[in-house]
Amino acid sequence: MGLTLKIKEIVFKKIMLREHIKEKLDVQSIRKAKADPHAKRRPRPCGLTIHSAIGCPNKCSYCYIQDMGFDFTEAKPYGLNGRELVYSLLSNPYFLPSRWGTFLAFGSISDPFNRNVISKTLEYFKAIEHLGNPCQFSTKAYISSENAKKISKMKIPINPLITIVTLKKAAQIEAKAPTVWKRLETIKNLSKNKLKPMLFLRPIIPGITDNEFDEIFKEAKRAGAVGVVIGGLRVTKRIIERLKKSGINIKPILQRLKKKQLTEKQVYIKISDLKVEAIEIAKKHGLIPFNSACCANAYNANVPCINLCWLKGQCTNCPNNCPSKIPQIEKEDVQEIFRSIMKTKADEIIVSESKIQIKMKINIKKKELEILKYNLQTILRRKIEIQK
Repeated sequence: MGLTLKIKEIVFKKIMLREHIKEKLDVQSIRKAKADPHAKRRPRPCGLTIHSAIGCPNKCSYCYIQDMGFDFTEAKPYGLNGRELVYSLLSNPYFLPSRWGTFLAFGSISDPFNRNVISKTLEYFKAIEHLGNPCQFSTKAYISSENAKKISKMKIPINPLITIVTLKKAAQIEAKAPTVWKRLETIKNLSKNKLKPMLFLRPIIPGITDNEFDEIFKEAKRAGAVGVVIGGLRVTKRIIERLKKSGINIKPILQRLKKKQLTEKQVYIKISDLKVEAIEIAKKHGLIPFNSACCANAYNANVPCINLCWLKGQCTNCPNNCPSKIPQIEKEDVQEIFRSIMKTKADEIIVSESKIQIKMKINIKKKELEILKYNLQTILRRKIEIQK
């Protein structure tokens, strides 16, 4: 049985949508959108990051945005309007529209529900509706029942992640952020409006978060959380200094450093054992655990994980059961999609349940090859190997 028509037409849908939105924009908006980083950015494992704001006043001690050149003063609405954002996305060679297309992630360099930028985030959700892509946002903000209702009415799958990493030490390391009790109210409001809010246990801070797993999960479940996304900690010299200044014992963190020498470059803390522990405790509290944000987004949208986590040993065997949702395909299906992207035929195609091998004689640049593989993986949800 071959691919459904909708999946095979994703590439053509992108072209048609791009021309349609282009007709509604003036020349200045088109230039602005095409020059914007959203038109060029390569997706991360969680998806293509969408910025509805720049900067964040929360000033959490463990936050890395300052090391990326952003400030802790205020959240400023992003410069693109909704239509310009859509055109920018449709100009991005990595982006593919539809529920089966590219995952979109809000909240990497600012809180998308900071009170200064709520309207911009909702504008972006509304603009993206006709694209159909699975969306995910992470926040520490209080979302009222009224705004939760607005989110629930969007005609796209939206996966809310509410960040709580400590109950007892929040006043020390997240002094300017909304309280964890306000965030638990956010979970309640989202749940009452038939969304599937999830606890975002990221980052796990050794010596703090791991001492509160049981209590955090208990409160999140009571508030209405469906699952929990468990993530690691990245640190720099500046982050460690801020944590120390806030009165946190940094020894448990430093003991887990992969590199002993701290610089301005972000390095991961080894927490694989803590993630395993968190997963088991989450299950006891009736929360669905996810090792990665992309898995939670996939579960919410009822599609296979775009990052192929089940093939990488990162799957927690959640109810989504990604392998059961992989499209059944034939060589002819792959050839048709390959031709729609490359405007030529592949020389040989070998299809299996987890991998597709493609041989081609045409020469393409490294960047073009990277884009081709990413697009094929997105549509076909299999590991792609290309030999020239």
